[in-house]
Amino acid sequence: MSSAMPHTSTGVRARLPRTVEELHTLIVAEQPNLSARLKLVAIYLVEHPQQIAFNTLAEIAEKAGVHASTLVRFANYFGFDGFSELQRLYKNQIIDHPSNYRERISQLKKAAGGNGEVSPALLLHDFAEGNILALGLLQQQIKPEVLNSAVQLLTQANEVFICGVRRMFPAAVYMNYALSQMDVRCHLIDGQGAMAPEQMKWITAESVLVAITFNPYGQTTTEAVQFAREKGAKVVLITDSELCPHTQHADAVLIVREADVRGFRSLNSTLCLVQTLCVALGYQG
Repeated sequence: MSSAMPHTSTGVRARLPRTVEELHTLIVAEQPNLSARLKLVAIYLVEHPQQIAFNTLAEIAEKAGVHASTLVRFANYFGFDGFSELQRLYKNQIIDHPSNYRERISQLKKAAGGNGEVSPALLLHDFAEGNILALGLLQQQIKPEVLNSAVQLLTQANEVFICGVRRMFPAAVYMNYALSQMDVRCHLIDGQGAMAPEQMKWITAESVLVAITFNPYGQTTTEAVQFAREKGAKVVLITDSELCPHTQHADAVLIVREADVRGFRSLNSTLCLVQTLCVALGYQG
């Protein structure tokens, strides 16, 4: 491990991050100090950990929209000798959680390469394998203590407000439906008919807001989080990145890495997490 120390705005760290989680924590802390190009790298690293583990420097640079030299500069900024040393953290994370992740990613690459022909069966294979991988990562990355905290917030709330717009709208609607079936007082904030202000105006300090938002983060959800904090309500945030601007305002943050296959992001992991919260809440009753 390199003896170089990463620069931070608050001083020099005693050691390099030893895990992906430690690195992401440092990235979040350092984000305001990063240049525009380094911020692009930070966002890609945080949102695509499995690609960082298995892809080449050139592939990662292309996907992140930067030059390969920018990846090296990013690694140097955080005290690593080179990008491969930083990348080793992501590879070690997979090694520490034995699975057939490597085989699955290899299969996805082979299927995507193919002979250029795209059949319905190939698409089914791609999406199924991508979602299996993402669900495996969900089990690995959601911390039991954070999940327990989110459920306790829901249990203690007088009523639950749920906000999810655009791509997250189906997850929010499902959660509202499931809780309603369990006789939990809940309200959906979706902004339809420009009614978002009226939908959220009954939030109080005894309420909890479940905000489901992925990049690009919807304005309606942003306004709901801000309003909830002003009213003293608790916020459970379901998002795709530690760099989501709402994390600092949330009482419980649940990070979901959805499958991204052929440029289409799934909802399966998010729906799985939402269903878990609802059923866990039911068992608390």
